[in-house]
Amino acid sequence: SGNGSSIMNLSTATPCDIVAFTAHPDDMEICCGGTLALAARQGWKAGAVELTRGELGTRGTAEIRSREAEEAARVLGLSSRLNLELPDGHLHDSDENRQLVVRILRQMRPRVVIAPPLSDHHPDHIAVAEIVSRSLHLSGVAKYLPDLEPWKPRAILHYVGSRAAVPSLVVDVSSVYQIRAEAMRCHRSQFYQEGSTERPTRIAHPDFPATIEGRLRHFGAMIGAAFGEAYTVEEPIPVTDLVSIYSKAPWEHPPRKT
Repeated sequence: SGNGSSIMNLSTATPCDIVAFTAHPDDMEICCGGTLALAARQGWKAGAVELTRGELGTRGTAEIRSREAEEAARVLGLSSRLNLELPDGHLHDSDENRQLVVRILRQMRPRVVIAPPLSDHHPDHIAVAEIVSRSLHLSGVAKYLPDLEPWKPRAILHYVGSRAAVPSLVVDVSSVYQIRAEAMRCHRSQFYQEGSTERPTRIAHPDFPATIEGRLRHFGAMIGAAFGEAYTVEEPIPVTDLVSIYSKAPWEHPPRKT
């Protein structure tokens, strides 16, 4: 298994305020890249952790995908991006995988964690959602892996994936939409290429980028914004200032050019 290199990879896990855990190198860009780009521009340290190199992907190779991921990380302004190199297509919620994620949580010390949805078309996505969800509690237990200082993130958010879901919250990513789109395009090997003889896949369909834009517009419309990324949460969202949460008027028009 790739676990030997995973442990070495831990040395690159630097502290971040918000971290997204995903299964494959392009999942974050497709599903929650705008949220990380926005956080980075607001002065927070944003990070990403992939559990596999996506080597089972129909298109591209693990090496190509790794280079694409690095390029996308620069576009988004991430402070840290690492890959645990676990076997693609074989992810499951195991004690070993929980320990790995707990070690990362304790080194990165994020306040907010983003994970895939618990219901999805891809078993690896569901596995990451389960591993991360369960590791969150263990990360705060002092006697679990006592060689590292415990750390309990404040919240876990599950991005909305390929299955219908009612969002608990929607992040307005309109201001970073172009950056998000550019980061997604970094994963050239995975998307439609004119004249390609590789097998067709869901995300290599020529209409796929437009469906992502449609999803973001759909969720944005729910909050009166051009583009939104939707999340579900397992616990109520703590609020101390209700008025400021609703301070932005929906469908606010840009100032008229004089």
